[in-house]
Order: sequence, then structure tokens, then C-alpha cells
Amino acid sequence: MKRQSGQIVLITLLVLAVGVTVALSVIGRTTIDTSISGQVEESARAFSAAEAGIEEALRSGQGTAGAQVLTSGITYTTTVNALGGVIGDYKFPKKTPIAATDTFWFVEHNADGTISEIVTYGGDNIDICWSRGNPETAVVISLLYRNSADGTYQVARDAFDPDSSRADTNNFTKISSASTGCGLENVHKKTLSFASYSIQPNQDILIALRFRPVYADAQFAFSSGSGLPLQGSRIESVGTTQTGVTRKVVVDNTYTSAPTLFDAAVYSQSSFGY
Repeated sequence: MKRQSGQIVLITLLVLAVGVTVALSVIGRTTIDTSISGQVEESARAFSAAEAGIEEALRSGQGTAGAQVLTSGITYTTTVNALGGVIGDYKFPKKTPIAATDTFWFVEHNADGTISEIVTYGGDNIDICWSRGNPETAVVISLLYRNSADGTYQVARDAFDPDSSRADTNNFTKISSASTGCGLENVHKKTLSFASYSIQPNQDILIALRFRPVYADAQFAFSSGSGLPLQGSRIESVGTTQTGVTRKVVVDNTYTSAPTLFDAAVYSQSSFGY
């Protein structure tokens, strides 16, 4: 009888041990889930604050003078820095997709976003550089400018291909193999001499250089010994919660340019105007 009683006690203890283990596991899992849920909520609040800072900077064009309160315990701080506007190298913030067109501006922009048609860039040439790929990227360019002699708007076009086997069939201008340029290593580089396109940069108003990669995406950069005009602004916004969680959002707000279709829809062998 005592042996049976002992076995019952042992079994009961085992059952209790298993039950306690399961209960502790459930409690621990619940605590972890609650903690993760709280972290996700705090992260979302911080991101929301950072995004609010971006929206405010886009509206005002300025950063904040210290932390701004969004709601109780949640703040954001934003900074706005220029893109371009330097002597030397300018690297585009992101790659340009194949068949898409980006714009490098030679003129400044007014507060309302319109261009200021005065001579801004006075250099005789500019280097355009782009990253290597597989296949290698070729590039098509359009130089938009205003002729000082008659006030007409004109466009000069060209195309360059580092792959000599393709250049024989696509009639692009062959360029040399990869080199160093625009502050980057192992890139393709072409120096554009404006005189070769009958452009006088100290008299004609260079407006923009539009470029489109062919065959592959590419990262583009420009370099010049003359001052490069502003290309837009970079906005960085940091949101912070009461518990100290921070999240950052970065937006490169480049100046608006015409879509890719513009280069085909508005075309002239010599000039166009309005």
C-alpha cells in the first residue's frame, strides 16, 4: 500500500513539473510577444514622426531649429542640405534605370521651382561618368540650351558606347575602356566639350543635360573645374519616441524634370521655340 502511495506521489510530482514547465514557457512566450509588439509600435511611432518631418520640410524647404513635438512624447528633427552646388564631383543619388532619363541642370532654380534662364555654368566642358555593368552600359545624351544670337532653344544630341562590337552597329561614338573619373573608380568617362556642339557656354545659356542609359542600369556622376549648379536638396528626418526609439528617413528631393517621352516628343534637328 505504501509503495502504491509513493508511486502516486511521484507521478503527481512529474505531472506538476511538466505543467509548471509548460506554464512558464507560455508565460515567457507571451512576455516576449508583448515586448516585440511594443517595440514594433514604438518603431512605427518613430517612423511616423520622421515622415511628418519630411512632409514639413518639403512644404517649407527648411529644416527644423531643434526637435519639434509631433504628439506628447514624440518628436522629429529635420535637416536640409544641398545636392550639387560645388566645384568638383557630383554623384547622382541613385542608379538610373535602363531606358529612363535623368537630368543634370546647368541653371539655378527659382523658389517656385521654375528655372532661372541666365548663364550659370561657364565651363568649357564637363565630364560625365557612369558605372560598369554586364552588359556594359551605353549612354544617350541631349544638351538643351538657349542660343544667345537669336534666342531660340536648341538641342544637341550624342551617344557613347564602351563596347566597340556594338558601336559598329548602333552608330554610337566609341569611347575608351573603364577608367577613374568623377571621384569614382572603374567607371566609363566622357569629356563633353561644348564647342564641339557649337555651344558657347559663356554666351549661350546651357539649360540641362539629359542622359539615358542603354543596355543596362547605371550610376551616373559629373565632374568639372567650374562650379556645378544646385540639383536639389537632401532631407533627413529623425523621429524619436518617449522611450528613446529613433528612426531616420532620407529623401533626395531633386528638381523636377520632363519625363523620358520629352526627348522623343519634342525633337528638332536644329532649334525649337515658343
